[in-house]
Amino acid sequence: MVTELRKRFSTIRWKLTGAFLAVSLLLALTMIAVFVAGLVYIFNAPFIPRATAQSARDLAHLVSEELADPHGDLDLLIAQLKRFSQSSRGSPASAPDGMDDEPVEPENPQLTDELLITLLDAQGRVMTSTHPQNHVPGQPLDEPEPADALVLRAMSGITDTQQLAAWSRPSHQPIATAPVFGPDGSVAGVLYLQVLSFPAIGPLLASLTPFLVSFIVPWLLISGGIGMFYSWIVGRGFARRIIRLTEASIDLSDGDLSRRIEDPSGDEIGQLGRQFNAMADQLSESLRSLRLLADRNAQLAEQAAQLAALDERNRLARELHDSVSQELFSLTMLAAAARRTLPTRPDLTADRLVEIEESARRALEETRSLIFALRPAALDGRGLAPALRDLVAALQERQGLSITLRITGERPLPLEHEQALFRIVQEALANVARHSGVREAEVHLQYHDDVVTLEVRDDGRGFDPTAARNPRAIGLHSMAERAEALGGRITIRSAPGQGATIFVSLPTRREGFRDGATTAEKPATLPLEKSV
Repeated sequence: MVTELRKRFSTIRWKLTGAFLAVSLLLALTMIAVFVAGLVYIFNAPFIPRATAQSARDLAHLVSEELADPHGDLDLLIAQLKRFSQSSRGSPASAPDGMDDEPVEPENPQLTDELLITLLDAQGRVMTSTHPQNHVPGQPLDEPEPADALVLRAMSGITDTQQLAAWSRPSHQPIATAPVFGPDGSVAGVLYLQVLSFPAIGPLLASLTPFLVSFIVPWLLISGGIGMFYSWIVGRGFARRIIRLTEASIDLSDGDLSRRIEDPSGDEIGQLGRQFNAMADQLSESLRSLRLLADRNAQLAEQAAQLAALDERNRLARELHDSVSQELFSLTMLAAAARRTLPTRPDLTADRLVEIEESARRALEETRSLIFALRPAALDGRGLAPALRDLVAALQERQGLSITLRITGERPLPLEHEQALFRIVQEALANVARHSGVREAEVHLQYHDDVVTLEVRDDGRGFDPTAARNPRAIGLHSMAERAEALGGRITIRSAPGQGATIFVSLPTRREGFRDGATTAEKPATLPLEKSV
C-alpha cells in the first residue's frame, strides 16, 4: 500500500501540484511576514522621536517667551502646558501665539495623560510638569536612560533634533528634549517631552493576532486551493504529453518505427517530441539503407563464391596442364619412341620403359596431390592441428619434404579459420616443393588470446616480393584473399638467395568458440614488411 501511494504521488502531476501549492503558501506567508515586519519597523523608526523633538523645540520657544516676561507666572505656565497637551491630541482648543490670562482646563482630563511635558531649570531640577505626581517640582528629573543623556545635551545648548530624540526604555515611548534659551541667549532650562499614549509593539501585535489569524487562514485556504487547481490542470497536460512520448519510445525500442508524436507546442516537451520524430525518421532511413546493404552484400558474397569456385577451377586446370598434362605428354612421346626402337634396339627400349615408369609415377603423385587439395578430409571433425600433422606426414611421404611443424597454445577455432589456415599452409608448402629448390621447410602455428598467427619459412632461392608476378601464378594471391576474407593480413618477407617467409595473422574471439561457430572480430595490425 505504501509503495503504491509513493509511486502514485511521485508522478510529475503531483510533483507540480505540490510545487504550486508550496509556492502559493510561501507567497501568502511572505506577505504576512512583510506586513508584520513593516509594523515592527514603523514602531521602531527614528522619525517618530525626531518628530517629538521638533514639537519639543516649538514648545520650548513658547516657554522661552513666557520666561522672558517679567510678569510670568508658573501656575499660568502649567495651565498653558496642559492646554497645549490637550491641543496636541486634536482638541478644538489650540495654543495661540500669546499666553492667555486665564488658565483653561481641558475638556477631557484623560487627554493630559497622553503627553508628558516637564520644564527643568538650568540645574536640571523640575520647575513644573503636567504630571507633578511623576515629576515633583524642585527634584531632579527621575527618568531612566537615555532621558538623562538627552537632558545633558539640551543643557549644553544642542539644538539638533536628531541628537535630542530617542526611544525610552523599557516602555519604548518616543521622548525628546529641547533647550529653553533666556533673553541673553544662554540656556535657562530644558523642556522634556514624552508621548505616553504611544502603543508598544508587543501589545499591538497581541491585539492584531485575532485579525491576522482571521486573515491568514482564509488567505492560505484560497491561495492553496487556487494553486492546487491550477497545478493539477497544468500537471495533467504535462503528464499526458510525457506518457505519449514514453509509449512512443517503447514502441520504437520494440521495432515499430512508424510511431510519431503529434505535439505542435513550442515548449521543451514539444521540442523533444519533434526530435523524437526526427530520430525515428533517421532510424527508418538507416534501417532501409542497412537492408539494401545486406541485400547487396549477399549478392556480392554469392558473386565472390562463384568467382572463388571459378578461380579454383582455373587453378586446377593450370595445375593439370603444368604437371599431369606434361607428364602424360612425356609418357606418350616415350611410348612412341619405345615402339619404334623395340625391333632394332631392345636395350634402348628398356631405357625408355624405365623413363615411362618414372614419368607415370610422377604423374600419379601430382594427381594424388590435386585430389588431396580438393578435399582436405583431415579437417572433418578433427581440428586444424591434426590436419596439419597429416598434411606434413603426407608431403614427407609422397614428395620427400622435410617439414618441421610447431604448434603453440592449441585450442579450437572457427571452422572458416581452420579451413583458411589449412589451405594457406597447403599452398605455401606446394610453393616450397615447386619453386624454392630445397626440400626443407618450417611451419609454426601459434594461438594467442585474440589472434592466431601462422609462419611458413624456407631457406631456398627466394624471390623479390615487389616484382611483377606471372598472371597465371595465383598461389600468393589466393592466400592473401583467404586471410583478408576473415579480417586478417598476410605478409611476405623474401629476397633473392635468402629464402622466403610467409606470415599470416587472423583475428579471433576466444569466448564463444563452440564447434567452430564463431567468426573473426576485427583485423589485426602487425608491423610487417610487405603485405599482400
